[in-house]
Amino acid sequence: MGKITIFDGAEEIGGTKILLEIADKKVFVDFGLNYKRHGEFFEFYLNPRVSNGIGDIYLLGLVPQFRGLYRDDLLEMLNKEGNFDLGTPDDKPSIDAVFISHAHFDHSAYTSFIRGDIPIYFSDITLTILKAMEESGNSSFETAIFDYIRRGRVERERGTHLIYSLKSKEIIGDLAVYSYPVDHSVKGARGFVFSSPEGALVYSGDLRLHGKRKNETLHFAEEASRFKPEYLIIEGTNVSKNESSAEFWTEQRVFDEADRIFKHSEHLVVVDFSIRDIDRFMTFFALAQKYKRKFVITLRDAYLLNAMKSFDDELPSINHPDLCIYLEKRVSGTYSDSDYNAKWMKELLSNCPNLNIVKASDIRNNDKDFVLILRFYDLQELIDIRPSYGSVYIHSTSEAHSEEQEFDQQRLDNWLRQFNLYPKAHIHASGHAKEEDIFKIVDIINPKKIIPVHTEGSERFLSHFGNRVKIFKNRESIDF
Repeated sequence: MGKITIFDGAEEIGGTKILLEIADKKVFVDFGLNYKRHGEFFEFYLNPRVSNGIGDIYLLGLVPQFRGLYRDDLLEMLNKEGNFDLGTPDDKPSIDAVFISHAHFDHSAYTSFIRGDIPIYFSDITLTILKAMEESGNSSFETAIFDYIRRGRVERERGTHLIYSLKSKEIIGDLAVYSYPVDHSVKGARGFVFSSPEGALVYSGDLRLHGKRKNETLHFAEEASRFKPEYLIIEGTNVSKNESSAEFWTEQRVFDEADRIFKHSEHLVVVDFSIRDIDRFMTFFALAQKYKRKFVITLRDAYLLNAMKSFDDELPSINHPDLCIYLEKRVSGTYSDSDYNAKWMKELLSNCPNLNIVKASDIRNNDKDFVLILRFYDLQELIDIRPSYGSVYIHSTSEAHSEEQEFDQQRLDNWLRQFNLYPKAHIHASGHAKEEDIFKIVDIINPKKIIPVHTEGSERFLSHFGNRVKIFKNRESIDF
């Protein structure tokens, strides 16, 4: 007999943590950060205390109560207080493996807390992306996977996890784990089939059918159907509580709409999107080339782009003549070489000596010649750039879905008004399948039972598929 427990992600979008007990093995599939729940307690200047190990995170209900799962250094403070809910350093590992579907933190971040003797599997591309993000400083206590500082040590002892590159088939005892590429807004995303003598179970991860690699998603669905699965655990981000007639954008639609803006823009074009979204990157890079503008990215983006180039030949080299690297002011404010001493910065600047470097004054004096990637936490650069009247800002990420993000949108609008960039143009194609495509994927896989996750529209699954659907609450289990 097998068992499915959804610890997180059953009742909201993101934070997915699913435990599968199959063929006498226990594996987690995804172990992410629940942004919605996290935002109920924390924000930019109010964070979990590193000094308390995993205590703050656990006692606020952000990770499951589970012995033999978490790093020993994170348990010390709980144990000193007489709390052994999460076990002790003497416990043996209680999980055989963790499988991560893709690089977004709502699926991967909390692997940072997993103990070092539990294998964690990532696709090669996901490993590359997460490692580059961490090396360039885009990580924290809650997201450090490859190189973390062990809590409470006088000498800053470092640790890492037992990380494996995911193969198309992994064997753990009598459990076979098959992974298949799927299309999502970040490359390296995988869907999984867990197969054993007890039967088969499918997990979709995040996927879509309207992107450039929709055939990968279709191939996954067709292959998964061959296993005649007992259960399909499937995402439903865009499956809404009520039927929606809203038009669904494709990447081509993003290109076409942005093209119209570029065509009529006589000054600076600023865009905001995730550098990990390679399709979106190529959309705006192609538009910059079409209108003979230099495409400007930050140092951190250049580091990640350089890493991603290793698995995608379509991406331009960071030395490409149409690509520029924006050098922001740091420590001294004088662009001194000593201001860029971070290991990853020195590696980038020394290993790639022919970079096309631009500064704020270069853009300010010739703003019609540039397209600049600038995100919310980079907005202070506008003070130095001072865009001309008639410049435009294209917001190409998902809309706000929390009160904190709504507040960030208000701040963003204040900056844009101040610097001649308001109103912004919102142009975006989702990384998640629309409702009819999700239902199409379900029909292709044709499971006996359907478990919606990563959604606020579970009732829509129920109305469409009837009693084949099992709606979970967080921390609920089912035997199969």
